[in-house]
Amino acid sequence: MNSIIELRGVSKSFGKKAVLNKINLQIPEKKITGLIGASGSGKTTLLKLITGYYKPEAGSVYYNGKEVSKNLKEVKRNIGFATQENCFYSKLTIKENLEYFGTLYGLNKSVISKNTDKILPLLDLQEAKNVVAENLSDGMQRRFDLACALINYPKVLILDEPTEDLDPPLRRQVIKLIKELNAIGTTIIITSHLLEEVEDLCDYVAVVNDKSIVRFGTIDQLRDIFGNEDEIHLLTESQDYNYLIRLFNRRASKVYVNNGKLILQSKNADSLLRVLLAVVKRKGDKIIYVDVKRPSLEEIFENLTKKR
Repeated sequence: MNSIIELRGVSKSFGKKAVLNKINLQIPEKKITGLIGASGSGKTTLLKLITGYYKPEAGSVYYNGKEVSKNLKEVKRNIGFATQENCFYSKLTIKENLEYFGTLYGLNKSVISKNTDKILPLLDLQEAKNVVAENLSDGMQRRFDLACALINYPKVLILDEPTEDLDPPLRRQVIKLIKELNAIGTTIIITSHLLEEVEDLCDYVAVVNDKSIVRFGTIDQLRDIFGNEDEIHLLTESQDYNYLIRLFNRRASKVYVNNGKLILQSKNADSLLRVLLAVVKRKGDKIIYVDVKRPSLEEIFENLTKKR
């Protein structure tokens, strides 16, 4: 795994409050890496350490093998960052903002114009390019913030909750754009509270909890750590599962009811499912829904953070 960004023993505090402690993390090049954690766990602080906006009290952050704090010009030229707090100037138009940010990245006017013409249609902002930023809706401001981070087509794009407050069609549009940018070789780091979105989008996931990275890997690697058992989800018309719980309590490693569904965990879910369906049929109950699933990212996250 080729890493483009690396954190070695990085710690960060604000006053007496420690936010991150001895973080070690490698961000794979040309992949999408998700950072997940509870609110206040330090995800945004970690992102700002990567960009050089914050300086660590201990440890170092590296971009392409060079220490970020000693190579800020190169970092700013190659890393785009769309924050949760809007980074644009509210009194300037979209076009004026993009021209300004483009000059900060050292782009000439023709490149800025060319990139602007590509980016605005992707984010459905082309009709608003002459609108003053403070007059944009909340959803448009989120998309515009992303446009500012993209103006130099960076090698690394950092997105802090990029789909927050977007309606479903625009969320799908932003996700599609993220995938397209990654397909042309852009390394992407993303935070999101929408774990289903992270599971669908990311190649790697880092779980931030208790000031540290508690797990890092692909979704499948995290599932293997969580356990190699599959889950049977069953919903019947009667929702009377007491007889099934008694019958399968010893055959499955875990049997419980959640949101009206019976859930059984087992290493032999396929064979157990056949027996389960036969028992329900003999009982005369009607099956509304049945499926075999591996643990979701949400379940993995809850399991990892509960243990700590």
